[in-house]
Amino acid sequence: MSITVHTTSPTRIIAGDTFHWKDTPVNVADVSAYAVLFRSVEDSDIEFTVTGSDQTTYFLFELTGATTSALAGGEFTATALITYSYGRESEELDSCFIADNPTTTPTKSHCRKMVDFLKAHLEGRMPEGIEGHTIGGVPVSKIPIPEAELLLVKYEGKLRREVAKDKKLKNPSRASGNSVHINF
Repeated sequence: MSITVHTTSPTRIIAGDTFHWKDTPVNVADVSAYAVLFRSVEDSDIEFTVTGSDQTTYFLFELTGATTSALAGGEFTATALITYSYGRESEELDSCFIADNPTTTPTKSHCRKMVDFLKAHLEGRMPEGIEGHTIGGVPVSKIPIPEAELLLVKYEGKLRREVAKDKKLKNPSRASGNSVHINF
């Protein structure tokens, strides 16, 4: 069985799956490099790039399973970075939802990590080696308690929305609290 080659970048995949696609940019003969950057919406520090291989009349992209296998699921923005002889052009593509890898131990989301981290800071039980980390450019050990409490409230709200969104994705027929389901 061969891998299907799609005509667009992925909009929904499962972490660990392989996805191939091809694209033909304008003036393909003048393109020196073509890559697609994927960046997490929740945590902009999480990103990966898929570089296209030049096939003369189009570029072939191969997203390997190893690239996404350890990622926590979530929404990723996709940006095409096309380098021509005269300079680079960027183009926003459709976003991509990466579902959790069903064969790995679930990883904590960014919001879950921040809630756990801030609770540990407020309770005075900072994990070993974390003291040097920063939140918004401020070392954790220097974040005042009132500010840490505000950050905790902010991240707890984000975590509640994240959990609700995950529940909705796993069971779309479940009422959201704003919906009324009626059967006749």
